[in-house]
Amino acid sequence: MLGMVTVQIAGVFVWQGSIRGFNSFYVAECRQGAEILIFLLTDEDKIGGNTEVEPDASQRTVSFYVVDAHTHIGREEVLEYGKKAYRINNPKLTLDFYQRLQFEVVKAMRVNSRKYCFVPAEPFTKPPPLLDMLHEDAPGVRSIGWTVDKFVAFPFNDATAYNTSPSFQLPNDMVLSRARVLPYSLRMLGFVRVDPHEGEKAIEEIKRCTQQGARGLKLHPISQKFLSEVTSENVRKVVVAAARNGLPVLFDCRYYSTAEDIYRLTQEVREELGSSDFAIIVGHSGMEYTRDELYEFFKDPSLYAETSGVRGYDVPLFFKKMKRCVPNWSSKIVFGTDYNYFSLPQATDFLSYLFTREFREEIGGTPQDIQRILGGNLLSIIKPFIVWPMEGGGTPKDGKLHRLSSEYADAFLKTLSLRISSLIAEKKLTYVTYDVLLSPNFDVDCESFVLNLSCGKATASQVNEVIVVVKSRDEAGEFLNVCNVTGKLFQGEEDFKEETSHKTILNNKLYTKLIHEIIFSGNQEEIKTREEAEQLPKILIP
Repeated sequence: MLGMVTVQIAGVFVWQGSIRGFNSFYVAECRQGAEILIFLLTDEDKIGGNTEVEPDASQRTVSFYVVDAHTHIGREEVLEYGKKAYRINNPKLTLDFYQRLQFEVVKAMRVNSRKYCFVPAEPFTKPPPLLDMLHEDAPGVRSIGWTVDKFVAFPFNDATAYNTSPSFQLPNDMVLSRARVLPYSLRMLGFVRVDPHEGEKAIEEIKRCTQQGARGLKLHPISQKFLSEVTSENVRKVVVAAARNGLPVLFDCRYYSTAEDIYRLTQEVREELGSSDFAIIVGHSGMEYTRDELYEFFKDPSLYAETSGVRGYDVPLFFKKMKRCVPNWSSKIVFGTDYNYFSLPQATDFLSYLFTREFREEIGGTPQDIQRILGGNLLSIIKPFIVWPMEGGGTPKDGKLHRLSSEYADAFLKTLSLRISSLIAEKKLTYVTYDVLLSPNFDVDCESFVLNLSCGKATASQVNEVIVVVKSRDEAGEFLNVCNVTGKLFQGEEDFKEETSHKTILNNKLYTKLIHEIIFSGNQEEIKTREEAEQLPKILIP
C-alpha cells in the first residue's frame, strides 16, 4: 500500500510524502490548524517513542527537535596566504547559517525527489509556541534560523585563550555570558574549554564554569598539543572533573588512532568513577569512516559519535557500518555541523539523507531514530542550566505545584510570555533560558519545558527562579503541571534517595526523572478558571 504522511520538525520543516509498506491509517486534525493529517503506521513506526502504537497515537504529528552539537564562537588567529588573519564567528552568524540551511536542504531534495520518503512542503520556520509569543513582545529577540532549535557553542582556540592563568578564562566567560543574554539564551548551550597541561588550574576552571551555567566541555588534542597524551594523567583528571560536575566532554577527533586513545581513556575514567553515567562525544566520529574497527568503539555506553564532517558518500557508509556494528546504533549518534569550519554542503548532505528511502529501507531508520540523532541523544547527556548557589548564598526552597487544564493552556502561555516580555522591557530580567524536557522514556517532549530566570545580577551566589511546565495525560484528560523549582532539583540520584543536600545533577535524563517525580507526586492546586490561569504567571514570577 502506498500513502501520504505529514512530518513536522518542531514547527520548522513540514514534510509530506509517500511511504511504502504501511498497513493501516488514521485521520486526525492538526492541532495548529485545519490541515488534515493522514498517519500510516506499521509496527516499525513508533510515534513519539511509544513501544506500542495505539489508535490515538495517530493524533500526533511526528516532530523532530533539532540540536546542533558542534559550533564555535569567538576569534581565532589563522594564516591566509602566508599572512595573519582571524577566523570569526558569533551566535548571530550561526543563526543566519541555520536560516540558509533550510533552503539548501529543500533545494537538494528537489533535485531527485523520488529518492526521498518525505518531500518538503513550504518550509515555514517557526519557534515553539511560548517563544513565538515572546518574539512578538520582546525587542531584540530574533525569530530567524529555527531550522535548528538549539546549538552548542564553545570557544575557538581563541586569540585571548592564553592571556590568563588558567587559560581560556576570557573566551569561556564570553561564551557563558552570551548563553545567558537574550536572544541567545533561548537557543545556545554554552560549552567551555581548558588546557589539560595546566593540571589543577584546568580543573578549577571547570568548577568555576560549572557554577556559572556551563553545559559541557570541549577538548582539542591538536590545538592544545596533547595529541600523543590523550591517555595521560592530566587529561584523565580533567575528564573525571568534568564528569563529576555533570559536563559531557566533546573531543575533537580526526584520526582513528585518536579515537582509539579516547576509547582507552573512557575505560580509565569509568574505573575511577565506578560508573558509566558520563558522556564522551567523539567529534567528527573519528573521520576515518571506512574503518570497521572505528565503529566498535561506539558500543561503549559512554561514547557517542558526532556527525560534523560526514558528507557525500560517507553518509550512507557511516550509517551502514554503525547499524552493522552497534546494536543500539541510533542511540549513539549526535548531529553536529562544526560551523563555521564546515558549512552548508556537509549539513545538507547529512540532514537530507535521513529522509531518503535508502535510510528507511536499507538502514531501517524510523522517525524515532531520526529524533534521537537530531536532538534526543544530546539532550539526554547534557546538563541542565543552573547557576549554583555558593555556600551561604541561599538554599533553594520547595516550590508550589499547580495543575492547569489544557483548556486554559493558551491563556496561561500568553500571559507568561507577556510577563517575561515586560520584565525584559523594564530591564528587570538578567536572563531567561528555555529547555525542552525529555519524556519518561527519554524522547524529546516538545510540549514540556523549563524556564530558568534571573531577576538580578547573575552571580554564583544567586538562587535562580526556575519554572517547570509539564504537559501530561491522565484519565481525566490533558493537564499542564506548573511549579517553581524545588530543592530536590539540586540533588543527584543517590542524594535524592537519601534526602541529602549534596548539589549535583549528572545529565538531562536524571533531571527529567527528578522533575517527573516532583510533578506527579507533589501536592497539586488545581487552576479551574481562565482568570486563575492568567494570574498564575504573576504568582510564579513576582
